[in-house]
Amino acid sequence: MNINFSSIISTLVGPLVVGLVIWWVNKNDSDKRVKNEAIRDIMYYRGDYSTPEFRRSLNKVSITFHKDEEIRQQIRKLYEDINNPINTTLTVNRKIVSLIYNLCHKNGFEGITEYDIDQAFPERQTPAPSPLPQESLGKQSKKLVVKNGKKVK
Repeated sequence: MNINFSSIISTLVGPLVVGLVIWWVNKNDSDKRVKNEAIRDIMYYRGDYSTPEFRRSLNKVSITFHKDEEIRQQIRKLYEDINNPINTTLTVNRKIVSLIYNLCHKNGFEGITEYDIDQAFPERQTPAPSPLPQESLGKQSKKLVVKNGKKVK
């Protein structure tokens, strides 16, 4: 019985290496997905930082980026500013935008600026009241009625 150790080793090592590479690629994809979700959540809820959802999203960022000392410090300062009644909404919003900007840059979002983030409307925000009274809205809609291609009063 002739045992060829090189064929045994290559038979075992080949699939092991392939398995490790697949695991490593999947782990990196999973980590990136979790980080992107955390950034998306904080972007989504940034319109009203007093909500529990915003606090949860900030906690998610804190946990997801726990290895990044700069991000942890930025989150800590943001919590202090949110809880300090002296700070204005504008100050807190600037800190939130700065945090999102840093998160984006550390995760491969190339070419994005703080201005881009600031101009992106958060999905969760309180709508502004309508500047027109309800009566004038009714009158305007009557003027705009069109029937068979002709305006009808």
